[in-house]
Amino acid sequence: MKTYLECIPCFIKQSLEAARMATDDEGIHGDVLKEVMTHLTSLSFTHSPPEVSKDVHGIIRTITKSKDPYKKVKDTSNTMAKEQYPHLRKLVEEADDPLRMAVKLAIVGNVIDFGTSNRFHVEDMLDHAVKKDIDNESYQQFNKSLCDAKTILYLADNTGEIFFDKVLITELLKLGKEVTYVVRANPIINDATREDARFAGIDALVPVIDGDAGQQQSAPGVVLQYASQQFLDFFESSDMVISKGQGNYEGLSNVDRDVFFLLVVKCPLVAQDINDGIGKLILKVKK
Repeated sequence: MKTYLECIPCFIKQSLEAARMATDDEGIHGDVLKEVMTHLTSLSFTHSPPEVSKDVHGIIRTITKSKDPYKKVKDTSNTMAKEQYPHLRKLVEEADDPLRMAVKLAIVGNVIDFGTSNRFHVEDMLDHAVKKDIDNESYQQFNKSLCDAKTILYLADNTGEIFFDKVLITELLKLGKEVTYVVRANPIINDATREDARFAGIDALVPVIDGDAGQQQSAPGVVLQYASQQFLDFFESSDMVISKGQGNYEGLSNVDRDVFFLLVVKCPLVAQDINDGIGKLILKVKK
């Protein structure tokens, strides 16, 4: 998915937010915005939003001298989701179709996102997950692919959300699937890293890899040109790819293989591209 003119205000708003998380110095906030705006005047709109965001957040970290401006909100998200985890497991165990409920909950977890302007309450979305359903045709496609698959590459998105991923991963393991979980090599916005996967206990369940191992800066979404060879090998050879979140959708929506995208739409441009509404629970395969 390419970058649009409408993305520019979001990059600027996010830059100010991140700068304020990193420091109380208003002079530094101004320096960040000036440098980011200068950079945005020369960006290529053929690049995906995660590619642009990678450079923007590199500027933010350099000027603020903060390696991880979102550290506090990431820790809060993880703690909150950890408290929700027993309830999530109970919802799955009591469901008529545990796998379907686990898929819905994995999607609902995507509301925990500081990379977008539109944000939702997790508790409200949990109620939504129980009462509402995902597209049945897409779920049947998902189920069919799952039945035929032995190896699954699962692309993580955000902190906190990883506990919702853990619910679905547990169900996949019950079905005898071999799952590999992919995180970012470096802090970027509130995306999940290996440290977060350890906090959630996912590394005790399945292998965890850094999708962009070797990169000094990460993008908030998988961008194949920055991906490690290990990731590319898994991406090509895995029977099934499950991709969480908007950033991964933006980076992979045009790739030449089947990918199942699980996300909550929070951006009108993504809504337009994916042909669905803001706030909807999305399970979609792009072939």
